[in-house]
Amino acid sequence: MAGARRLRSRGGITGSELIEHLDEDMEHVHDDIEHVITEHTESDGTEVRKHLEEVDEHLHDMMEHSKDLKDAIPLAFLSVGEEGVIVEMQGGRGMLQRLSEMGFTNSTRVRVLSSSSLGPVLVRVRDARIAIGRGIAMKILVNKG
Repeated sequence: MAGARRLRSRGGITGSELIEHLDEDMEHVHDDIEHVITEHTESDGTEVRKHLEEVDEHLHDMMEHSKDLKDAIPLAFLSVGEEGVIVEMQGGRGMLQRLSEMGFTNSTRVRVLSSSSLGPVLVRVRDARIAIGRGIAMKILVNKG
């Protein structure tokens, strides 16, 4: 907890610093769960073991997702012709719903067709060409490639 307070009190932390901090916390929890799982036998903790294994599985998923986010950049930062795979979208429920309806969903490949320093970003998502505002493009995080 002291580490979390210290992290918040610094003020201007970056997203990657927060993700690294969360990664360390998840690894500690993972290690603790592994230790508890190995301590229990069939006679004294089958139910506890089952639940801990489920929690451990969720932690593995979270750790994998955080690795994806470390490499993520806003869609608006891609150059014309570059492609990315959506890993996260940030925004309110209405905006996320609308983006989803247009085909912007996690694991979807997008390609930048046109982009300038001002104005919308034209992208190909699925089989559609869609123009989105630069502010929205900043909230769609992708991994290049």
